[in-house]
Amino acid sequence: MNDGRICVSQIQHMSVNDGEGIRTTVFLSGCTLRCKWCSNPETWSPLPVEGRLPDGSTEVFGRFMTASEVVEEIRPSMIFFRASGGGVTWSGGGPFLFPDNLRILVTACAELGISQAAETSCNFEWDQCEDILAMLDFLFVDIKHMDSARHRALTGVDNGRILENIRRVGRLGVETVARVPLISGVNDDDENIRRTAAFVREALPSRKMELLPYHDFGRVKYVMLGMENLWHSFSTPSPERIAALEALIAAEGVEVVHYR
Repeated sequence: MNDGRICVSQIQHMSVNDGEGIRTTVFLSGCTLRCKWCSNPETWSPLPVEGRLPDGSTEVFGRFMTASEVVEEIRPSMIFFRASGGGVTWSGGGPFLFPDNLRILVTACAELGISQAAETSCNFEWDQCEDILAMLDFLFVDIKHMDSARHRALTGVDNGRILENIRRVGRLGVETVARVPLISGVNDDDENIRRTAAFVREALPSRKMELLPYHDFGRVKYVMLGMENLWHSFSTPSPERIAALEALIAAEGVEVVHYR
């Protein structure tokens, strides 16, 4: 195995939110987007970052690991994967930012017979990542907003390449769920959700969506990292609003699913 070092932000065992069954979620460092609601700013950099705790001590987010070390940390959970239908989920950050690293990890887990999923914004070079995507069993693709200018204002990039890559994913045949981080007054209007559902219906054969209501759990990280000026406060849609949007999605012929 090629054992080039990979920056891993966190490895979360016994997860039940990032795909079917019991999973190990591996958060890889580095991201091309700067979503204003991001709860994991420590994953923006492809390097470990240092934060300061209230008592003045420091904590480092992220560590360099070899591919073998990552796989060995995953290996003890294989018994839970097999019993529950779970596996590994590659997350971030953006796990496809360094495709050569991800390819090594995905290949190693495939050789062990581990089911694999990935969470991605789809903001990557398709030709560099297509073979990796084809090895996966499941994908979560993020759709932040259907309007390109609004998407750029919210994330720092427009959505042209993202939407085209999602169309390509649909043609690839990997089981896929489109996830929408749902934020009051940002992307929870009927028009945007209807457009998103129509796009999912046309682009993804599985025709599945999940709404992820906004939360502010990441705020403490911005303080620790000295990034308070980058923190933006948003509001969470009410349960009634979420239910109404889920009904709108279903009316568009798209199945609403829940993993969180």
